[in-house]
Amino acid sequence: MKMKDLSSVKTASINARPSPMGTHQSLPRHQRNSSQFFPHDILNDEGDSLNEMTSTPQTPSPPPRTALPPVPQTENKDRAATPTARPNPITPDPEEEMPPVERTTECTHPNVVGDDEEMLDQAPPLTTTTTTPNAHQPANTTPPSEEELLRAHLAVAEINRSIIKSNGINSLTVIPQFTPIPMNGFPRIHLAHTVQLFDFQGAKTITAWLKVLNPKVLIRVFDHDRKNPSIKGPILVEHLQKAISNIAKAVLQDDQEVKVSLPCPETIKEETDHPLSFLAYNISEEMKNLILDQRIWSSTEITFVAHPFQINAPPLLLFCLQGFSTMDINTVRAVVHDMWVEDVTMWDITDILFESEIPDKQIHSTVWDFVNSLWVERLDFKVSGGILLPHYNIFAVSPMNKPAVWTKLRAYLHSLTYPSELEGSGTSVNSIPCPLCHSIAHPHGLCPFPNVPLWNGPKHNVNPKPSNGNQRGRGRGRRTFAG
Repeated sequence: MKMKDLSSVKTASINARPSPMGTHQSLPRHQRNSSQFFPHDILNDEGDSLNEMTSTPQTPSPPPRTALPPVPQTENKDRAATPTARPNPITPDPEEEMPPVERTTECTHPNVVGDDEEMLDQAPPLTTTTTTPNAHQPANTTPPSEEELLRAHLAVAEINRSIIKSNGINSLTVIPQFTPIPMNGFPRIHLAHTVQLFDFQGAKTITAWLKVLNPKVLIRVFDHDRKNPSIKGPILVEHLQKAISNIAKAVLQDDQEVKVSLPCPETIKEETDHPLSFLAYNISEEMKNLILDQRIWSSTEITFVAHPFQINAPPLLLFCLQGFSTMDINTVRAVVHDMWVEDVTMWDITDILFESEIPDKQIHSTVWDFVNSLWVERLDFKVSGGILLPHYNIFAVSPMNKPAVWTKLRAYLHSLTYPSELEGSGTSVNSIPCPLCHSIAHPHGLCPFPNVPLWNGPKHNVNPKPSNGNQRGRGRGRRTFAG
């Protein structure tokens, strides 16, 4: 077998490395199954196979030659017509062999240094020209019958339907009458304590709700003022049942006879003592998960928030501070953090946590985790004249779930004073619950929900009634009196 034209660079490379016609060895270059120095048509035209390439040839390596002009195609045809006779235990199919040399691309100029790399990238692996022996083929197995295959798929059909309903595109479909989930999610609603959802609820009602079988969810209606519960209660129940049924039809394509239980107080002392939570039940597990995943459902008829029927984790909001002159939340956080890490405060916090379920060996690290979880949010309160009087909500992740210990820890931190050298001194104030979303983190005027895009629920009062001091009102009064 003769080699094609090689440059002086290729000649030096051949002298420095073993000939590819010799014993096959790994080289310090990219390993390929094809030829390292020949175009991909030469070996295929001569009928070389994988077994022939791995065997040691009888012909010696050709001597190096100087660069010659490209060989015309007629010479290539002559070579292809007289291949070297070699034993070939596996006779390839003539239809699978490579076509004649005319289909190959002519070699690039021999003086180009990158020729070897280009040939390595273009040459196909030799395994494509060989046939696989029957000994390596897997044994034939009897395929399952049509009945067995159908029963196998029917066995998991219910599971697959459930996945499609709960996790498929239908669960992400926007229902036109409800506000879609914003990009950053709906604002968080902060509770005062772990069981605030059951505040002022009668003991018999709570017992009856506990006996209701799952799935079930707790619901609180936005802008529910607790007034006239005997009249407004049944109306809200009808709106809730209709809203949940519409969600089931739109998303799950399912008609569900949703039931809603009214809140019922034990005894009513004041109008503000009336409970706010409703119980929705007689729904499917998919419906429960769907309602809880979106959490906030706002339409023009009713807006509500859904909570799981369980004891919540301790609230993140600890207390609210006022008295700082700064508007920078990082400054307020530094003041609170410095107070918490003082020796006396750290000892008191540690003593309180010793009463919790936390192991004694982990108390020290748990205290630091609690302190470092601190973050602050600002509320832009305004007084007469439009002057800002900022309030700051203090948040931290509770290190335990024992309600009595958490209440004691929050009361202790609430009682502290947080002085600053330049920005005033912060003291705790009572939280003002929002009548729209019932969160304790902000008052009515600072509720973030009316600012949600495409919000359908209750909004801020943008057009308040004119006061008695209005000039137009006084003028009408004087004219009426004079007449």
